[in-house]
Amino acid sequence: MKTLPQFSLQDQVVVVTGAGRGIGRTIALDAHRSGAKLAIGSRTKSELESLRAEIEADGGVCFCHELDVTQVDSIRSFFSAVVAHFGHIDVLINNAGYNRQAPLLDYSEELYDEIVDANLKSVFFCAQVVAKHMVSRQQGGVIINISSQAGVVGAPGRGPYSGAKAGVNNLTKTMAAEWAPHNIRVNVVAPTGTRSPLAEKAMMENPELAEAITTKNLLRKGLAEPEEISAPVIFLASPAASMITGHTLVVDGGWTII
Repeated sequence: MKTLPQFSLQDQVVVVTGAGRGIGRTIALDAHRSGAKLAIGSRTKSELESLRAEIEADGGVCFCHELDVTQVDSIRSFFSAVVAHFGHIDVLINNAGYNRQAPLLDYSEELYDEIVDANLKSVFFCAQVVAKHMVSRQQGGVIINISSQAGVVGAPGRGPYSGAKAGVNNLTKTMAAEWAPHNIRVNVVAPTGTRSPLAEKAMMENPELAEAITTKNLLRKGLAEPEEISAPVIFLASPAASMITGHTLVVDGGWTII
């Protein structure tokens, strides 16, 4: 079965941060299957190399480079390397993030800063660097920020994370408004709990979260699969979403509607 043209990313240069594992890895693979050329970044080089080998073995094009999204110098070096390799960037998917669970009363300033830097500051500076490139190129582009349903509703045990993700949702609206004159679309995908070793560990550590995942997802009593999050990302990156910007697409099985 061929992909409908409006859903294709054929020959688009797509950057995925935090691509080494979990949702990011699945997004990168699905972007490749949609025809994109991939640039992938994370802190773990071995995971990047493994993903690049998988994409290249399937006939794709993939460039990998280490990236620490909490460090602005690393962000700038990463995107400079991507542009030097491909010449331009068409799509940025801000997927990298980090969390550690604790009651609000137990967070230290250091841990708070780690979480907010990884989930909000990172989105701001990655998007800023790429938007400057897109504005100067005058060919438009797409930015998709991966948030969380925790940024839409309360998230006991995940306070700084939920606050940072809520910030991403609102920051995205401002990005969309400011950059629309340059034909840059900016949207959010906000997933529910999604299957990964980290999610399963979080459920073990937080019985309240585990209970919520098994009772509040109306369509499924459990975790989403990574492919169920990746597919909406590919849609928003594609020409099929050409009239969508500033939107938060909550992919949560109905969790946040009741």
